[in-house]
Amino acid sequence: MNNFYPLAFIDLDDTLLGPDKSISPENLRALELLRESGTQIVIASGRHHQNIVNLETMREMGWLLSSHGSVVRHQKTDELLLETTLAPERIPEILDCGRALGMTLMAYHRGGAYMERESPWTEFYTRQAGWKPQLLDFADLPADGFQKILWSDDPARIDALAPIIQQDFLGRAHTVVTSPELLEFLAPTANKAVGAQALAEKLGFPAARILAFGDGNNDVELLRWAGFSVAMHHGRESARRAARFVSPAGPPETAFARAVDLVLNFDPSSA
Repeated sequence: MNNFYPLAFIDLDDTLLGPDKSISPENLRALELLRESGTQIVIASGRHHQNIVNLETMREMGWLLSSHGSVVRHQKTDELLLETTLAPERIPEILDCGRALGMTLMAYHRGGAYMERESPWTEFYTRQAGWKPQLLDFADLPADGFQKILWSDDPARIDALAPIIQQDFLGRAHTVVTSPELLEFLAPTANKAVGAQALAEKLGFPAARILAFGDGNNDVELLRWAGFSVAMHHGRESARRAARFVSPAGPPETAFARAVDLVLNFDPSSA
């Protein structure tokens, strides 16, 4: 690869992490192969920054994109390059609408993850994310620090409501279904591509020299933007359509390793 791709943005859940939320030996080796080729690794996740740095295998990382690119922060120096938050006047609108629909509400704030009340959906979130949101009245949080708001409910309800809500909030919030049970609200301009572009410009790398790996609806903009992007074979159709390539079929826990193999063995003359 000759260091043609000096920067790689890598999604966590269902990309680098397998279904059991661990990194397989194959995926771990693929990370090392990228590093050995001269590529700098940047995690680009929907998770909160603090949740990412709490993961044992993430403690040697540098720059991180969290909350779907709303935050770009260096893990070791704590330098903050970008933070995009929901407009304060939008918070009660999103919360009141969710309450009226009986949704379980959670929020990512610059101080951490929070929930209004406990429910089976917050328990499910806790198991999936590996940390538990703090129980708190959202009115006690500074209104200018909301990175995203999460609605959680039965996947069938989320699936039915998502197109309606996305249309209702068009131009006022970026709404995305990140898991079957989660509909998330961010600032209209917030997505992983925006965060990735901010970091790439800081480091002096054009989009054409950027790698991106992802699987979900929240990876679409990043996969479209990067010069060489690979969606996981098991990922969302939206991600597979957005990416330049799709990883070869196989077990989901090693899809990232197959995607890296595709990159490292790519013959430009065949494109």
